[in-house]
Amino acid sequence: MSTIENKALVRRLIAAWNRGDLADMAQYWSPDMVHYSRGEALPAHAVFDAMSGLMRAFPDVKLEIEAMVAEGDLVASMLRLTATHDGEYIGLPPTGRTVSCSLMGIVRVIDGKVVEHWGVGDGLDLLQQLGVIPSEYLAATA
Repeated sequence: MSTIENKALVRRLIAAWNRGDLADMAQYWSPDMVHYSRGEALPAHAVFDAMSGLMRAFPDVKLEIEAMVAEGDLVASMLRLTATHDGEYIGLPPTGRTVSCSLMGIVRVIDGKVVEHWGVGDGLDLLQQLGVIPSEYLAATA
C-alpha cells in the first residue's frame, strides 16, 4: 500500500474509534498485531480489552488528529483525546469531569492491516484532570 493509502486506513481506524465501534476498529488490525507501550508488548486481544474498558469509563471519547505523517509502511499521528468520565476507571468512580490529553502513536501497516503499534498517552495529565494526582506533578514532569 502507498503512504496515502496507509494514512487513509489510519483515518478510518480513528473514525471507527470515534463511533465507539471496536469491531470495526479490529478489522484494521492483523490478528497477530502487537502494541508496544511502557516497555511492554501486548497482543491484539489485550489492546481490545483495554480499549473496551476505556470506552466504558469514557463513553463519549473522541480522537482528533492534530498531525499525521507517513513514510513507507509507517504512519505517525499526534492526537487529542477528549472525553467525559462517566464510568469506573482504574477503580475511580465516575466524576463527570471532561478530560483532554495528548496521544502519540506510530503504526506499521502491512497488506492493509496494522501489524505493530507504538503508543504513548499523557496519562499523568489525564489523572490530574480526574483529581487523582496534584497539579504540581505536571510541572515537575514538563
